[in-house]
Amino acid sequence: MAVAAKFPLTYLELAEFGQGKAIVRFPATMEEYWELLAQAEYRADFYQNEIIAMSYESDFHSLITNQMSFLLKLAYQGRKDLWHFNSNRPVCIPDCENAIFNPDGSVVLLPSKKFEYQPGMNAELTPMLLFEVLSESTRGRDYGEKLPCYKKIPSLQYILFIDTRRPEVTLWQRLEGPDKWLEETFREPDGQFALNQHPLTLREIYEGSLL
Repeated sequence: MAVAAKFPLTYLELAEFGQGKAIVRFPATMEEYWELLAQAEYRADFYQNEIIAMSYESDFHSLITNQMSFLLKLAYQGRKDLWHFNSNRPVCIPDCENAIFNPDGSVVLLPSKKFEYQPGMNAELTPMLLFEVLSESTRGRDYGEKLPCYKKIPSLQYILFIDTRRPEVTLWQRLEGPDKWLEETFREPDGQFALNQHPLTLREIYEGSLL
């Protein structure tokens, strides 16, 4: 059966299919996932033989995502060995049942490795930084499904979770040794943490949104 006949393709069809739910899941094969990804107007992940589709993002989610992407560009300014991606660039995690997730943003060190489904359709295998902007509807999934899988990416050095309910950022930084991570949570507007020795504050991240 053609994917267009089996799955919703537009935001409106997705809302009707999922009866207004923010996250919609439907059983699928990986082949169907990649076919849908090429046609749908919404973002979708693939995990444990399910397509997991996300509805339209909120204003705060969009504002914070754009601001964080801008700040990462500044933090890694002049680094020609890095590529910066938005949420349209999927990440594949072979050690987590070949999960394919779309983080809200990522930084990849070149040369990178890719999972190629077919020419022109691929996912990153070796990101060095990922960030997710948490909403009320996605928080449980971000922590319960995505975070454990992200920690299994050998190349990954930083994971950031950025809240939309209040100014709060949680940073995981990989330490030396297998499966060792330093977790820090920041809530003060002028509290600082560093990426690539570049200081960032919550006030900068939430500029124009919650602060």
